[in-house]
Amino acid sequence: MATDRESTPLPAGKARRAPDPRPARTRAAILDAIDRLGTAGREVNVASIVAEAQLSRSSFYSQFKDLGDVAVQLMAEIAAEMEAYDKRSRDLGQHTEANLGTTRLLIEEMQRRRGLYSAVLGGSATVDASRVIYERMAVGLEKAVRRTAPPEINPRTASVYIVSGTLIVLIDWLRSEDPVPAEQILSEIISMSPDWLK
Repeated sequence: MATDRESTPLPAGKARRAPDPRPARTRAAILDAIDRLGTAGREVNVASIVAEAQLSRSSFYSQFKDLGDVAVQLMAEIAAEMEAYDKRSRDLGQHTEANLGTTRLLIEEMQRRRGLYSAVLGGSATVDASRVIYERMAVGLEKAVRRTAPPEINPRTASVYIVSGTLIVLIDWLRSEDPVPAEQILSEIISMSPDWLK
């Protein structure tokens, strides 16, 4: 469906402007800075991000409300990717692969941005961001639970329970002084998943 802007003819000699690429570059610079800070084991907060990205604070706030908002947006992206992966796998009857693959995607994202998720989900950022992340992940998981859970299982309750346990385990793993390898934490989480989900 065309918008008014698309359907309104331009005066002769006028061309449409291309979208401004600066917001995308600013967002990419912020995410790259978060990744570098995390890799270096440095604290991730707005001050360290803008210093690392060589941006002003106003540039950061033009893209995100706060540090929690960064995590919420990134988790929304990974949650959508996990839902798509889960649906593809389960449609092919690959329930074990669905559980394994989606959990691996979550672990890889959290490991990549360890500093960010430790700060946000570990308690130093807003409670609202943590709540939104938990809720978004539970909504995504509920779709899989509805497809596989026995009738006596309430899909909403099971989803909240599984997501809460998984994220608490991962937060503890992120904050550990000597974290176990990612494949080990993946194996542990999968072994604790209900059999009907696998």
